[in-house]
Amino acid sequence: MRNGFCNRVILVIVLVLCTFSCSSDLDFNQAEDFTAQPVFTTNLSYFEVKAPDFIIDGTEQPFFSYVANVDFLNTSFVEEDLVRTELYFRIKNTIARAYDYNVNFLDDNNTPIYTITMNVPAYGGKEVLVEKTETFTAANVDILKRTTKMVFSIAMFPGPPLTANSPGRVELSSSITAYFDVK
Repeated sequence: MRNGFCNRVILVIVLVLCTFSCSSDLDFNQAEDFTAQPVFTTNLSYFEVKAPDFIIDGTEQPFFSYVANVDFLNTSFVEEDLVRTELYFRIKNTIARAYDYNVNFLDDNNTPIYTITMNVPAYGGKEVLVEKTETFTAANVDILKRTTKMVFSIAMFPGPPLTANSPGRVELSSSITAYFDVK
């Protein structure tokens, strides 16, 4: 009996103590000063062109292009909060020919608004690697905001003729890192 009474007293004391708590005034106006600075990185484009791909109907074609729609750059989140981007390009060449590699940024009217050019030397026994990072800051990030398409093109320079059996490839990979300031 005494044990049951002690348990009841302890239970009442615990319940009474649980009803008391400490609190302080909360300042919900701090939410207005909140800023976030997320960073996103994603692949932009990848393609590989083998030496025989430059031969069409038995004739060498010194030009190859690929068009990518980049409508994701025209969202309200990008329009309002994008502050900087870095576009990274990596080109590998194992064909005994040099190339000009261009990336053209087009607006809604398919008008070029910006171009990135990279020179790719000819393969000479060791894989050629060309890397470039193009940074867009607050001063020119509007170029990306107006871009709806990107045209990736390769222009091959004169050199040893290619055939349907020629070895080698030109490989492009690219990515975009976008920096935002969300207020």
